Amino acid sequence: MSRPIKILIIGNGFGGVYALKNLHKFFHNDKKIELALVGEKNYFLFTPLLHEVATGGINPGNIIEPIRKVLGCCLDKFYLGKAEIINFDSHTVQVENALISYDYLVLAPGAETNFYNIPGAEEYSFPLKSIADAIKIKNRCIMVMERASHVENRIKRKNMLRFVVVGGGPTGVELAAELEELIKETFSSYYPEEIMEDTSIVLIQKSPELVPAFGEKIRKKSLEILRKKGIEVMLTRTVKEVGLSYVVINENIKIFTETVIWVAGVKPAELKFNQPAKQSSDGRLVVNEYLQLENHKEVFAIGDAAAFRDANKNIFLPALAQVAEKEAKAVAKNIQLLINNKIPEKFLYRNSGNLMSLGQWMAVGEIFNFTFSGHTTWWFWRTVYLFKLISWRKKVRVAADWTMNLFSPRDISQL
Repeated sequence: MSRPIKILIIGNGFGGVYALKNLHKFFHNDKKIELALVGEKNYFLFTPLLHEVATGGINPGNIIEPIRKVLGCCLDKFYLGKAEIINFDSHTVQVENALISYDYLVLAPGAETNFYNIPGAEEYSFPLKSIADAIKIKNRCIMVMERASHVENRIKRKNMLRFVVVGGGPTGVELAAELEELIKETFSSYYPEEIMEDTSIVLIQKSPELVPAFGEKIRKKSLEILRKKGIEVMLTRTVKEVGLSYVVINENIKIFTETVIWVAGVKPAELKFNQPAKQSSDGRLVVNEYLQLENHKEVFAIGDAAAFRDANKNIFLPALAQVAEKEAKAVAKNIQLLINNKIPEKFLYRNSGNLMSLGQWMAVGEIFNFTFSGHTTWWFWRTVYLFKLISWRKKVRVAADWTMNLFSPRDISQL
């Protein structure tokens, strides 16, 4: 009896988990195929709702799903650990004490926060890439409010209560809006009016517009809504330094703050190979039209790890969950075709539209160049993301969190 064909996936973020789910559809109960997954966490994190955990809108446990529950029927081989080195010659991956062989390899390690070597950024700011990060941000906001409530000097108090978000992409925009919601609708229920009058939010963006990867109308609408909410949006501003109680931007302007949240960009999680692999200028693995690595047609890269050039726009696709999900589906299909000795299909990315929440009762969206916003869009955004959660248990729990937030302030207990 011949050994099974081994398909190994590195990473359990959007790319890895959706690759696994799609491969499962093709090879469920096929004894000739063996699926294995390597992940540094034993759960899948639904990152599009992470900003709501950071602002107390959703319970942290409600946006994570145990990996072994995602596909418990077929995922016998899950390796908890980091892929230490990938050997293209021997078709093996070293994961701590295990040496795992593969016939087909899917690289989806995800991304980590990019601080761009800016002095103090990593030391003094709060990233938002994990559940732990979100909890730290929420705890920080609560701690600052508590400390400021006993400060008599108003200038000092205003500096303490200035929350700075660095990065005007989708995460930064959604987070700034949710922070405003947390302050306006929740903190105002617990802290004196004179304290609330000194709170402020600053969003710093290096480009001339917010969410530059989105269409022009949604970029303008997002800016308009944030400014209406009283958020100070600073465009074409570059952070030069982050200190313990300040941020320095262009022209050596110093903004005093005790809370800096860094969502200004990501870089691919590090992967080590036994021989060089072609990379883009930002460190992503360059792939061909089938999402394969050059000279290694049995190795695929997707999501934040992959540099796939959009033929229509002649640019690399952005690091978005939607992109990773579509790439995962295409790779699973191509692996199935290759196993059956058929020609793989070229990957063609089609944007399904973009949605962003901007606090309670407000969201913006664009589908097929049509831009919309308001209450209906907010309900639509919530419905779309609710049904993207993997299990019905988590769908119900998130829906319950959202419903409670409509009728009562968010929980301000530190975790």
